[in-house]
Amino acid sequence: MKNQKLAIFDWNGTVLADTRQAWIASNKCLEFYGVEPISFKRQLETFDFPIIHYFKRNGCSIDKVLETKEESNKIFQDAYDLLAANARTRRGARDLLEWLNSNDVDCIILSNYITSKIERHLKRLKIEHYFSYVSANNCDGTSILSATNKLERISEFMIKRGYHPDNAFIIGDSKEEPDIGRHMGITSIGITGGCINEQRLRGAKPDHIIHNLGETKGILRGKWGLI
Repeated sequence: MKNQKLAIFDWNGTVLADTRQAWIASNKCLEFYGVEPISFKRQLETFDFPIIHYFKRNGCSIDKVLETKEESNKIFQDAYDLLAANARTRRGARDLLEWLNSNDVDCIILSNYITSKIERHLKRLKIEHYFSYVSANNCDGTSILSATNKLERISEFMIKRGYHPDNAFIIGDSKEEPDIGRHMGITSIGITGGCINEQRLRGAKPDHIIHNLGETKGILRGKWGLI
């Protein structure tokens, strides 16, 4: 697979347009911890991985967060599942995925979300055939409270499958993707309109910043000479 191209997509806020649903569900958790609801603007200013930083920035007791993480996670998951039940893909997602597939680029998902739930959304949205692999979490969602493992997972995946960093790119709406890109030596693309505001996204210094998924084509035509 020396020359095989690889597209690594974040899921929430990148492929799935669910940022506002996640904000509303997050406010349910803040209410559980006795914190007043925050605005959408504040959400984009404070959201982060690991999630414990988000709770701390918004005045939650870290001791209580750690002690009650299962209960808080259930509150979030129950609220989010209802809110995101009919969430759509971000504009241009299907067209970009179709174009990548037509250019023989392997597309995978790298997410902090729950594997089974991503797979259900993929099937519901009828886009599962675009992705050859889903790398996510197989727990209840509490694992991302204190740590994430996306870097370790994608590193292992690329080594085992024989993908070269020059032939891969990663796209996402958080600070994680630029960080993974730097560690792995792969091109990173940050997309605005997701879980953090544009100022914070720019501060993470991805190689490219886009405002809609369709702009990815221009980057890859220059990088890989795709048609």
